[in-house]
Amino acid sequence: MRPRPATPQRSRAVTPYRLAKRSGAHVTGVDNAHKLEFMRTLGADEVIDYRRDDFTRGHEPYDLILDLVAHRSVFAYRRALAPGGWYRCVGGSVRSLLRVLTIGATVGMITGRHLGVLAVKPGPAHFQPLTNLCLAGHVAIHIDRTYPLDEVPEALAHVGQGRALGKVVITPT
Repeated sequence: MRPRPATPQRSRAVTPYRLAKRSGAHVTGVDNAHKLEFMRTLGADEVIDYRRDDFTRGHEPYDLILDLVAHRSVFAYRRALAPGGWYRCVGGSVRSLLRVLTIGATVGMITGRHLGVLAVKPGPAHFQPLTNLCLAGHVAIHIDRTYPLDEVPEALAHVGQGRALGKVVITPT
């Protein structure tokens, strides 16, 4: 029996893709058409162009959704989750995050799903396991481009237009 899909919401989630695959998850990546092939190279078993297909409807329910933008309603995420499934958002507008923390938590409790915000504990000790995986070559950080400090507006435009395939790095000039 194959495990239900885990879904990182956007392909900026290079490390979560690789960590999910390393743990044996069936990964479905959701992003714009420009990034579908890139998500496949990261190990996504399935890819969905969010501009053409709503992953919250008509697909097998997911055990885990990791969302980097949180732009759908909490009811859509609840619908996409299997009973007992987990939804965690990492980013989004303040309004979206507050909805997940309030309405999402309540809806989740009522329906047997877990909706919330992913918070990372501060301090280097919490990153040591990931650091060890990177040093051992099991997880690599993909750098899309580097920009000098005086080109920060161009770097932000590149990311904001949804074209970055990995991390964008700013270097001091």
